[in-house]
Amino acid sequence: MKGTFFIALVVIFSMLVIPLSSLSKAENGVLQTAKPQSNIVYENKNQNVGFEKIKVLKDGVVIEVTMKDYVFGVVAAEMPALYENEALKAQAVAAYTFACYRKNNNTNTEYDISADPETAQCFITREEAASRWGEKADEYAKKIDDCISAVQGELLLYEGKPIFAAYHAISAGSTNACRDVWGNELSYLIEVESLGDKLADGYLSEAVFTTDELCEKLKDITSPSGEPQDYFSDISTTDNGYVKNLTYCGKQISGSEICKALELRSSNFEVDFADGKFTFLVKGYGHGVGMSQTGADYMAKQGSNYEEILLHYYNGVTLEKN
Repeated sequence: MKGTFFIALVVIFSMLVIPLSSLSKAENGVLQTAKPQSNIVYENKNQNVGFEKIKVLKDGVVIEVTMKDYVFGVVAAEMPALYENEALKAQAVAAYTFACYRKNNNTNTEYDISADPETAQCFITREEAASRWGEKADEYAKKIDDCISAVQGELLLYEGKPIFAAYHAISAGSTNACRDVWGNELSYLIEVESLGDKLADGYLSEAVFTTDELCEKLKDITSPSGEPQDYFSDISTTDNGYVKNLTYCGKQISGSEICKALELRSSNFEVDFADGKFTFLVKGYGHGVGMSQTGADYMAKQGSNYEEILLHYYNGVTLEKN
């Protein structure tokens, strides 16, 4: 979930979740995670929480695929096949859970879920995956299929219902609470440490704009006024540095808005003006809510299994098999 950043308010405000059920600690640079309950996986008695097929809106066409092929297509599109098996399993469970959540809540009878990553999650067909992987296609397909088979039918529930299993590429060292991104409180999507992300390639990025370039990109927000060094003010951040709100040329906007307008990799940024240019130093990649995919891979490398990964990033949920 690459963290995976919003056209409909309903989608935007109920979209991502981050847990803290097993807070991690860093010891000697290694992420330590509490063990989940031994009986966390059990036969699910709830109805309508899992499905065998799903209708996907892809490239303007509605296609119906088996849920296994759908989960394969999401994992293939959303997470590098080189990632650890336990991370791929965690991604498969998150993808399946998100699909069940959307299918349960979708009132559009034409399709259950879109392949648009801005409103749902990416999905590619097996043929597209094979084309993307080239000579590694058979190897990667078998690896992902094996991981999906190992967790098939498992999903994350909160109060008996599939959760909005949001995920993203790289956090800023800790994930974002849902309330700080979309304004609504989801108890299973809260801030949680993801220290391994700080070691990832792409954790830090920089975006530089001339004054004219910046004003052009932000013209739909408001017209520039005053001196460039005073364009940005009143920056409000979360405790872990994600920008919640700021004022641009007298107009208050959210960190997500400016992130999208400037195509920044994350809303965790600092901005500096010097020599006629604005420099944004950005941490992480994605909205920061829910499971960090890079963090999941790091945890897997440290010996965590998919259950531990999921229960770390999604707070107070149960992992059940339907």
